[in-house]
Amino acid sequence: MPPIPDGSASARRLARALVALASAFALLASSMGGSTASTRSKLDAAKGRLTALTGQIGFQEAQAQTLQDQLSALEARISDATSRVAQIDAALTATRHDLARAAAQADRLQTKLNTMARALFMQGAGNTQEALLGPLLASSSMGDLGDLLTAGQIVAQSNVDLATHVSNVKAELAFKTADLNDLRSQQVQLMAQLTTERASKAQAIARQQAVLGDLERTKTEIVGLIAKLHKQLRAEALAVVGTAFQGPGHVAYGAWAGLFLRAVSAPECRSNLITLVAWQYSEFTQAGWNPLADTLAMPGSTDFNSVGVQNYESLDQGLQATRYTLVNGAGLGYGAILSELGACADPMSTARAINASMWCRGCAGGAYVVNDIPKVEANYDLYAQL
Repeated sequence: MPPIPDGSASARRLARALVALASAFALLASSMGGSTASTRSKLDAAKGRLTALTGQIGFQEAQAQTLQDQLSALEARISDATSRVAQIDAALTATRHDLARAAAQADRLQTKLNTMARALFMQGAGNTQEALLGPLLASSSMGDLGDLLTAGQIVAQSNVDLATHVSNVKAELAFKTADLNDLRSQQVQLMAQLTTERASKAQAIARQQAVLGDLERTKTEIVGLIAKLHKQLRAEALAVVGTAFQGPGHVAYGAWAGLFLRAVSAPECRSNLITLVAWQYSEFTQAGWNPLADTLAMPGSTDFNSVGVQNYESLDQGLQATRYTLVNGAGLGYGAILSELGACADPMSTARAINASMWCRGCAGGAYVVNDIPKVEANYDLYAQL
């Protein structure tokens, strides 16, 4: 399936698949009146196991959707928190610079005040007024006297004002630093909380993957049971299971593979057929005429699910949509897929190209399509009829 923004697609696929498989088991069991008791027993056991999983699927799907919604909200909050932390870091840097500048200014003022104090002490004066007394008495005019008095007042008041200003600035910056540090602490706590919540989601996804693993084993068991049926019952079972696996709008995996290879002008060699059958089996979708779960909208197509997989109107429309997506997706790694098909490469080689592309990167625990090549290659004729 091409890349889509909603990470809960696997949960929806799991829900659809389990329901489809439940129907398949019911119909398959009813079509096997002439089978052995042993085979019937295996079917009953598998059906019972599937029924139990089906009972849990509603909760699993709701949980997956809830977790996806939480993750989206968390991502937004993490982005916001990261931005705020960066802003705080910048503000703290500016604050430290301001504090250093204020401290340097205070040191300069303190040096000047200390120099004046020493000068006054050496003159035997206890204060500024006393230091100015001599010059005042020696003044030759009222103008000189006024200037000296004014100068004394200015010197005293200036030093007091500067000292007060530095004190105020340092106090303000200290408060600001405390506020910023507190805010940064809150942000760090928020980031830790978000990390914990994301870890919880990862655990939930791991549980979901475990259920998907159970589904895969059930699918394999169904195919194994069909393989053991004699020819007449196998044909009946394939018709039932094929519809359950793919939905009503479908042709068998092998038939679709051949048609698609013609659509992309690739050779219909056995290697390519194996690859495409395995790819369809890996997708396991019931979307109409869309066995690779393409999301490209076409005239008249409808959404199969909330993540955009399409129900196409016809076999031809589905083939053309899938072809268009692959041909125009070189930047997504689809060009490598077409190149492998064009060269009739070994199925595993082409499967690796599919796995490395953005079609469903990370699906099936990173073993998307690759995992299914050996089983399809070993029993191609059976899988091709599904």
